[in-house]
Parts: sequence; structure tokens; C-alpha cells
Amino acid sequence: MQASDTVDELLTLQEIDLEILRIESELATLDEEVAELRITVEALEKRVAGIRGDAGKAEARVERFRRSVEAGRATLKRLESRSTAVVNEQQYLAVRSETETAWRNLRGAEDDQLDAMLELESAREAFSAAGGELKEAAADLAERAAAADDLRSTFERELHLRGAARKTQEDRLGRRALQLYRSAGGGGKRSALAELTADGVCGQCFTSVPKQRQAEIRTRRDLAVCEGCGIILYPVSSGA
Repeated sequence: MQASDTVDELLTLQEIDLEILRIESELATLDEEVAELRITVEALEKRVAGIRGDAGKAEARVERFRRSVEAGRATLKRLESRSTAVVNEQQYLAVRSETETAWRNLRGAEDDQLDAMLELESAREAFSAAGGELKEAAADLAERAAAADDLRSTFERELHLRGAARKTQEDRLGRRALQLYRSAGGGGKRSALAELTADGVCGQCFTSVPKQRQAEIRTRRDLAVCEGCGIILYPVSSGA
């Protein structure tokens, strides 16, 4: 195979490899998007669980303080009954002191109950809001995951076809050409071939190519690599 024909075959192989890289990149991006959505959903689930726990604690405090309020009111009622039965000033002062203490305790319990009720209301509102966010995020994840599965199947079919095309194209090339292609980065994340510009520099790294070497490249008699970056050079008119 003439060098000019080999370059054309290598360029075709490179097009296939770049297309494979594009598809693999699309797949990776797809997986990243789904993974990010899944992380968002998991974070919201933890948040909802935490708020649910806070609401449960607030409910327990409300109930505890409710019982304290009831007990305080019962104590006041009992002290009121005792006050009607006092027979001397000492008993009166004792009942009065207990009553004042009971009132303070009752007011404190009522304040605590009100605070707990406000906390509970706030927790329920936060739970409702976070639950709505979670529902929306979960629906978005389910929709995106389903779409991703369809796209993944398409991408995987395309990869299979490109892989078969790549094997066929490799079979058309000689061993030396394939070795040069691979050593130049072919099949990786960069191009393996670059044009020799009209100014006589590498189209990849812009290293100047000696004039004699330029002439050899332009005659297309043999494959040539850039001394600067190792990429395979080919003349502009090679049909790329």
C-alpha cells in the first residue's frame, strides 16, 4: 500500500476512533448526570428523615408539656381546695407559697408547651416542603434514568458498530502503520495524525519541519512523524 493510501486509511481509522471517544464521553456524561440526580435524591431523603425525626421529638415535647400543664392545673385546683380549709395564718402562708410556686410552674410549662407547638409547626412545614422537593427530584430521577437507559442502549449499539468498523479498518492496514498510529496516540484521547501546513510546521504542535523532510512528506512515499510531538504528518492534499 502506498504511503498516501495508508494515510487515508489511517485518517479513516482516526475518524472511527474519535467517534468512539465521542460516544464514550456521551455515555460518561449520561452516567454522571444520573449519578448527580441520585445523590440529590439521597440527600433529600436524609433531610426528610431528619426533619421527620425533629417533628417526632417536637411532638413528644408537646405531649410532655401538655401533661405538665394538666398536672399544674390539677395542683392549683387541689391547692384551691386546701385554701378553704386553712385554720390559721401559718397554714394560709404555706398554701399561698405553694400556690405561687404552682402558678410559676404552670406558666413555665405553658410557655414550654407553646414553644414546642411552634417547633412542631415549623418542623411540619419544613417536612412538607422537603417532601415536595423529594417527590419532584425522585420523579426527575426516574424520568432521566429511563431516558438514560434508552440512550445508553443506543450508544452501546453505536459502540458495537464502531468497534466492528474499527476492526475492519485495522485489517486494511499494515503492522508498521498500526504501530506508528498507536505510538502517536491513535485510539487514545488525542489525534494521531496532523497536517503538515503550507508553512512547513506540524499542525499539532507547530514544530518546524526541515525542508528536506517536508519534501519527503509531500511526495507521500513514506509515513513520517513529527520530531516535536511524535504525531504522524501528512500533506494537506492527501484527501483528509
